[in-house]
Amino acid sequence: MSIVPSTSEMHLTRFDRPRRPAPPGGPRSRVLGGICILLVVAAGCSSSDSFLRKKKTSQDVPLPPGVVAPRDKLQNWQKLVKSATSPSAKTNAARQLEEAFFAEDDPQLRAELLRLMGQLNVPPSETLVERAKSDDEPSVRIQLCHLLAKSPPGSATQVLAELALNDMDQDVRQAAIKALGRLRDPHASEVLAKLLRNRDPAIQYLAVQSLKQTTGKDFGMDLKQWEAYVYGNSPADDGQPALAEKTSPRY
Repeated sequence: MSIVPSTSEMHLTRFDRPRRPAPPGGPRSRVLGGICILLVVAAGCSSSDSFLRKKKTSQDVPLPPGVVAPRDKLQNWQKLVKSATSPSAKTNAARQLEEAFFAEDDPQLRAELLRLMGQLNVPPSETLVERAKSDDEPSVRIQLCHLLAKSPPGSATQVLAELALNDMDQDVRQAAIKALGRLRDPHASEVLAKLLRNRDPAIQYLAVQSLKQTTGKDFGMDLKQWEAYVYGNSPADDGQPALAEKTSPRY
């Protein structure tokens, strides 16, 4: 016995039949989710761009009264040094730069102040040297070495010896060793002779180069001959470069 569908059922099409609810996470929901993510990302990028624009333009905001921009400070100091042509003017300019050094919070500007002082060829005060040699910024101590290399021997040798032997920064030590070679001071030669026993080949090499400058002698990289000469002996082969000199690295 067959069951014949009624006429009303036969007239139902696929469009009239009730639809089953779509399972969650289907293609349609994934598309909508992707659109939402894109909108969120776009909004985030827009806010980031806005923040960066504010960050960049914030530098153009006028500074409070009495505050000078670093670039303006540097330009003023450069003009001061350039305008100092007489000995008295150089002494006065050096004094102004020292005052600026003590008041400056930016370590890079403190280093620049020492560099500018070196152009004046005026010996720095002991107060400035004491402050600069203990500065936390290595670039300041390096510029101090350059400044002391142009100063008379004596206290300059003592400070450079301290930096060359004890400073924790390798670049500062190397700057101090190079400066010692420019002083033409017997005490500087004794400090350099101590550095010949350092285990670092770069330190040994720089010590030898500085000894050549301060003594006018050349024993190559024969460290024993250098020590003998500094401490009063007369090594053989005076002025003859050692074989190690030919193969030593150049810095």
